[in-house]
Amino acid sequence: MIVPPALFLLVAAAVAAVVPRRTGHAAGVLAALGALVVALTTPLGTATDATLFGFPARPVAVDGFTRVVGGALAFIAAANTVYAYGSGADRRETAIALAYAGASLGAVFAGDWLTLVVCWELMAVAATLIVWRSTAGRVGYRYAVYHQIGGALLIAGVVAHYAATGSFVYAEGIATGLPRLLAAAGVLVNVGMLGVHVWIVDTYPRPSVTASVVLCGLTTKVGVYTLVRVVPGRNVLLAYAGGAMLLFGVTMAILQTDLRRLLSYHIVSQVGYMVAGVGVASGLGYGGAMAHLANNVLYKTLLFMIAGVVLIETGTENLKKLGGLGRAMPATAAAFAVAALAISGIPGFSGFVSKGMVVDSVDAAGLDALWWMLLLGGVGTVISFAKIAYYAFVRADPYGHDPGCATTAQITAMGGIAAVVVGFGLFPDLLLDLLPAGGDAAKVFAASQFEKALGVATVGLVAFAGLRRPLKRVTAVPDLDRVYHPTGSILRDSVVRATTGVADALGQRRRSTGVAVLRAASVDAGRPASIGRSVLLLTLVAALVVVFLLS
Repeated sequence: MIVPPALFLLVAAAVAAVVPRRTGHAAGVLAALGALVVALTTPLGTATDATLFGFPARPVAVDGFTRVVGGALAFIAAANTVYAYGSGADRRETAIALAYAGASLGAVFAGDWLTLVVCWELMAVAATLIVWRSTAGRVGYRYAVYHQIGGALLIAGVVAHYAATGSFVYAEGIATGLPRLLAAAGVLVNVGMLGVHVWIVDTYPRPSVTASVVLCGLTTKVGVYTLVRVVPGRNVLLAYAGGAMLLFGVTMAILQTDLRRLLSYHIVSQVGYMVAGVGVASGLGYGGAMAHLANNVLYKTLLFMIAGVVLIETGTENLKKLGGLGRAMPATAAAFAVAALAISGIPGFSGFVSKGMVVDSVDAAGLDALWWMLLLGGVGTVISFAKIAYYAFVRADPYGHDPGCATTAQITAMGGIAAVVVGFGLFPDLLLDLLPAGGDAAKVFAASQFEKALGVATVGLVAFAGLRRPLKRVTAVPDLDRVYHPTGSILRDSVVRATTGVADALGQRRRSTGVAVLRAASVDAGRPASIGRSVLLLTLVAALVVVFLLS
């Protein structure tokens, strides 16, 4: 019988919450490495049947996708714990982060929708606690409400699926029709689909550096993985939606001056590659999407680690106020070089492998417009990271910062991730052999792939050289939150006034007519008064939830 990989991290979370800080972080690293071993060595096809809430369930099921994604999440949980220790995170934050990673592994290894939903909600709760610990006020509440709405839609889809099929165990996706529509809508909230992407850029730049590192690598990636389960088969609309995410995210990233906000928009753009591969739904498309998911977990986390070190050591993450870090922080600069080259798809780094697979799957599917969208998005990615490299690491420091170096634990975490990123780039079979359909390293290293990648990089660098001066004049760039939040505030105030008015009116009526009259009227209407009031209350609560989402 397989030990669920999630259990390692959940137990470590409980331990880390009560033992001394050093012991708790050590337990977290060991637990994550144990989960990694189980994820990579458990034979394909292994499944554990059980009963959950009285229903037949399959809490653990292993296939090629779970192995790739689960392995990436377990490894990054170990690296995150080392980084958290070196960055001064307290034991409670690390305990919550381990629980969050454990719930994510539980969702990935789930073989039934009921287990998935339980882990999905545990992820939402743990992530919300991480945000609330360092981000007070409306940002934390908006984060919570977004994910509870997404979770509610997913649960509704799963319940409708059970009503249609009589089973929670995975088969051929969620039942078509309303169940699939509801479940897909819920998952797309977590993915950060355009229109609901604002929770990413609203939240990830705000909390502590260790919280940002933990958050950036899990929620959207588990969402993409779940999307494969929910919506199997080709979906051209979904593929083009991925292309739109890529172009929008990378365009907004180019215009940012805040380092973590820039990287947050790149979460939207990089998830776009994955969604495009899922929409194509060929073996190459799925393989490319999952490989890019695993790679993105690695180098995106590495980039947020670098941003955290920069913020800790300089006191700012505004690119206009940075400079000279290549000389002052050589280890951090080297880690940035690896991550930037990987996310830009440069040969020799992991992003080159998975991006090429996604682009080739789109080409094979005959989606020519989407193919050009992906290439244009690649050019934008090069521009973004050329911008970071120039302002933060290459140019002379205009403000005279005297930053220290990253701690030993921070360098260890960043170096470990960077080594894997380079390893997957130079020896792609290490990654491709984990995929269900495998892969062909010869195609990865075909001359056409090098020409395409180097052409994109050249165009991107030339474009940055031409855009550097205009970009210096860009300040705040509006997004949908400029519409959502003021509108939400107005609606919130309106609902509060309306609720108060209704409550006052009901109270006055009760005082004037008496409880008996109200009860009799309710009985005459065919329902108890308490039910009527409950319906009113639930309606008002639902309205308030939507309002808080927008406020």
